[in-house]
This record gives sequence, structure tokens and C-alpha cells, in this order.
Amino acid sequence: MDPGGANLTKEVLTEVTNINKFIEVMEYHVPFAIGINKCMTPVLYLVGAIGNIVSARIWLHPRMKACNISANYLAALAIADFTYLLLHVFYELENPWLVGTLDIPVWCELWNVLYMAVQYLCVLLVFAFTTERFLSVCHPFKSERFSRKTRSTKVIFLLTVIALFFGLPQAYFWEVADTECFVRFSERVADDSFYSIYTWASEMAMFGVVPLFVLSLNLCVLLKIKTVGNLNIKDSRRSQVRYNLVTTTITLLWVSFYLIVTTLPVTITFAIQNNIVLGPPMPISKMGDNSVWRSYFNYYTARVVIREICMSHHVCNIFIYCATSRRFLKHFKELLLGPLVCPIKNDESSTRQYPTPLLKNKHLIKEQNSRSSSNSQAIVIAELPKMFVETHETTLNG
Repeated sequence: MDPGGANLTKEVLTEVTNINKFIEVMEYHVPFAIGINKCMTPVLYLVGAIGNIVSARIWLHPRMKACNISANYLAALAIADFTYLLLHVFYELENPWLVGTLDIPVWCELWNVLYMAVQYLCVLLVFAFTTERFLSVCHPFKSERFSRKTRSTKVIFLLTVIALFFGLPQAYFWEVADTECFVRFSERVADDSFYSIYTWASEMAMFGVVPLFVLSLNLCVLLKIKTVGNLNIKDSRRSQVRYNLVTTTITLLWVSFYLIVTTLPVTITFAIQNNIVLGPPMPISKMGDNSVWRSYFNYYTARVVIREICMSHHVCNIFIYCATSRRFLKHFKELLLGPLVCPIKNDESSTRQYPTPLLKNKHLIKEQNSRSSSNSQAIVIAELPKMFVETHETTLNG
């Protein structure tokens, strides 16, 4: 008998039946992907935790809330991003570190509900402030009811309830079986199971359709800004208001586009994962020679890299805020260096934002009346059409 053949027959067949075997195979054949996962994710945690805490604190500052009607949305987004990163720590310890942080009854189900709900909430918040900006720019006369600071808190609460509602079925899909948190057996034996249909539909809707809808709204805003053109406003007060509106719009557009760019690739990898399957049981050293296993190794490496890069939208919003909002940058410097090093001037003329023409017209009329004499009312009425047109154009540019 051939000794080499005898040794070959003694090789143990490796069948991936749990997370431990899966990580063992991946570490053997694609150590690069596992290394990226283990090294890059902790850095994202550190940067994201600090950035989101600082962002939430700054956007909740009274001055920021006074001059930016979307401050509540951005603060809520920072809190949601921080919550996502906190929940992701448990997943990271489970895979690839094999600590088993999710293999606990009740917590397994609860974690999956919260983990999916907070991802839905991040997308819905971006959709909410994108819609608000679209109405303010493209339909200023119809945005009066939506563009209110008091209404934003109600919208955020409603979106949170919606996100939890869509994440609630995860409590049924997941269970602890054989000391491992996994999809229940009855939901993974068939391709047309409720788990497969619901997961695919919800992921495509939240991470595919909604970002594309956000993209279309952003394109409408950009087109409107481009068609209106620049205004020559001599009044410094109105120039400052217009500047606030423009910078706010730029910030929101960048956040929206960044979410789209980092969400759609992950959605695509999720959509094709059912077509990429694990190879047959065989010796681990021979898996690299099998075409099915090679396809999965390539897919897994690409998925890990894409996921790590795209997870940055939960981390890097603070850099967008600093680059596009001068006022946010001032608050950030004050928080970082202290008020004695970088004081912020309390300029009331620059801390008021009037997002719609009705509020701005009221302010301009009141200001005109206070400077006028007994015939001021007639002057205001005569100047009202001109003021109204300028204000409308300012809003469109904002």
C-alpha cells in the first residue's frame, strides 16, 4: 500500500457546522480578511465612540439648535451611530474572536432586535432630514408645518418606533441552540421560509430603496440650487441667514451622500450572498483546490473589506461636520481646547435660522416697522413684493 495514500485517507474531513469551524477555515485560507476584521474594527470603535459623543453634545447645544433646524436629527443620528457601535462590539467578540457574547438566551433575541432596529433608524433619520431639506428648498411654502424644531422630536420618536417594529421579528428568527445564537432550524431549512423572505424584503427596502429615494431628493435639491443661481443681497442680516441655510444644506447633503455610498455596496453583497455557498466537507488543506470553496473565500474577503469600509458611516460624520459647518468646528475647538483658547462669540444675528419664507417675512416686516415713522406701514406694504421675492430666492438657495 502506498504510504502517501494511507496518510491522505487519514486526513480529517472538515464540515462547517458552527462559528468555531467557520473561523478556523477562514483563518487557514483567508488570514488577510480575518486580520482586517480584528485590527480595523477596534480603531473604528474608538474613533466612532469619541466622534459620536462629541457630535451629539455639540448638536444639542442651544446655539446649534437655534441656528440649525436639523440639529435634533443630527444629534439623534450621532446617538444611533454610537448605539450601533456599542452593539457591534458584542458581534465582534462573537465573530471573529469567538468569545460567545451572544450565546445567552433572551439576550440573543434582544440583541438581534436592537441591532437591526438601530441600523434601520440611522437610515430613516437621514431620510427624515433629507425630506425636510427638500421641502425647504424645493417647496418652501408647503414646508411650514414640517420644518419646526418641536416637530422634529416627534418625528424622531415616530421613526424610533417604526425601526423597532421592523426589527421585532428578529426575536422570533433567532434562538440559542446547541449553546450558539443562531437562526432557528425551522426558518433555515427552506429557501422560501418567512425568515428568508422577510429579511431579504426588509434589507432591500431599508438599505436599498430608501437610500435611492434619498439620492433622488438630494439630486432635486442640487438641481434647484443650480437653477436659482447666486443672489446679490446687500443686507448683512439676510446675507447671514442665507449663509446659514446654504451651509446647513451642504452639511446635510454630504451626510446623505456618504450614507448612500457606504450603504449600497453592503446591500449588494447581502443580495448576492445566497448565490455564494460554502463548499462540501473535505480536508481543510484541500479546500483551496475546490472551485466552490475558492469562490466563497473570494466573496468573504470582499465582503469583509466592504463591510469595514462601509461601517465608517457610523464613525466619520464628525469629519463631515467639521469640514462643512464653520459653527460646528468652532464648538468642536472650544470643546477640545477650552473656552479660553478658542472662545465662541455669542452673535445673535448668526444664531437664528428662518427656514421658510413666512417666518422670514414676519421678521423683516417687524424690523422694518421698528425703524419706520408713522408712515412705515405704507412703506412695508410697498416693499413687501420685493422682499418676498428675495426671501423666496434665498430659501431656494438655502
